[in-house]
Amino acid sequence: MKTGISRTFRNAMLLSGAFAVASVGPGFSGVTMTSVSGDSKPSDCGSAKKADYSIELSGSLAGCWATFVSHYNCQEMNGFSLYTEIGREEFDGKLEGEAIKFDTQYTFTGIYPKGSCPAPAAEKEIVGGCSHHVTADGLIGMIRFYDVMQGEGAPHYFYEGSLSRG
Repeated sequence: MKTGISRTFRNAMLLSGAFAVASVGPGFSGVTMTSVSGDSKPSDCGSAKKADYSIELSGSLAGCWATFVSHYNCQEMNGFSLYTEIGREEFDGKLEGEAIKFDTQYTFTGIYPKGSCPAPAAEKEIVGGCSHHVTADGLIGMIRFYDVMQGEGAPHYFYEGSLSRG
């Protein structure tokens, strides 16, 4: 008796699993995931849009990234200044050679020397980076930027992430 119930339960679980896989499969068939990476430099490319600042991207994404700050906060903490910022952005350019436009919502966090608050000078950044949630018609994703503030070619901002179309 116990064997019959176990076999029935096992068969029901296998059948449920098969239906779950079959129903998920077609939903993913139209989605294309693209990894993106590259570098960027400060630019005035967003000035026509009255952006707070902008950068020119090269690599998988090539074009103008315009940033519009919504809110920022700076706190003196343990011998340094912690700066956080949120806002939105607009990208207008190319993704691997194909024209593309999208918006992001971002969060930036940076560490600055003690006494830099309330509004730290960008060139004084010790370390920082930001996360960008990408949205557009048929496009979602996440892109992260890593600020390089010292050394050859500084400042520049490496980026990496992934975009999904479908």
